Amino acid sequence: MLRVLRGLGYVTLLLAVFEACSGDEASTPLPPAGPASVEITGIALGQGFVGNDGASSSLACDYTIGVNVQMTNWTLFPPGKCSGTLQCGQLRVTLLDSSVAPITVTSAGNGVSLDVRSLLASVPPSQLFDYTIRVELVDDLGNPYVALDAGNGAAEKEFQMALPRPEDCTTAGGSGGSSGGGGSSGTSTAGLGGDSAGEDSAGAAGIAGSAATAAAAGV
Repeated sequence: MLRVLRGLGYVTLLLAVFEACSGDEASTPLPPAGPASVEITGIALGQGFVGNDGASSSLACDYTIGVNVQMTNWTLFPPGKCSGTLQCGQLRVTLLDSSVAPITVTSAGNGVSLDVRSLLASVPPSQLFDYTIRVELVDDLGNPYVALDAGNGAAEKEFQMALPRPEDCTTAGGSGGSSGGGGSSGTSTAGLGGDSAGEDSAGAAGIAGSAATAAAAGV
């Protein structure tokens, strides 16, 4: 009987050690496969994508810029949801212009919409101006990711853009153009499953806006 009790005690001790070790493994975050990086893959102005050469375009009547990005070794989650996961957080997207205050939005999706109608207060419509889109990887506290080795925690893309005149946007043609608000349908506030949807929907939205504008104009 004593031998049986000793055996049961030994088995109980082994189980306790196993559970403790399993708990430690579960609580330890897995290291990332490598340094994180981010790249801007497209900027949509509602009239089609801005080319790699930064070709100019006119913004659609919804005054929304669509920005699509591609990330490596970075997990997108809403603020407070990373729970210790390494290289995890959000995207901070900023429109930079030397003449006006930066316009910034933080998103947990890789297709981001940037409302820039506030530019009307200081930028003349129908005139081309130079702008820069900057994208940063930030953690739950808003701290920028510090790139290691071959990583890249931020990316920028320059382009030219002309704002539509508000009076033009009240016409049938202007309304048609606004239906192509590039990238707005690619925004993901939940931070889940937005990788390919952001690029495809932003491009499709831009094409739809161009077609609607041409139809309204009787082309």
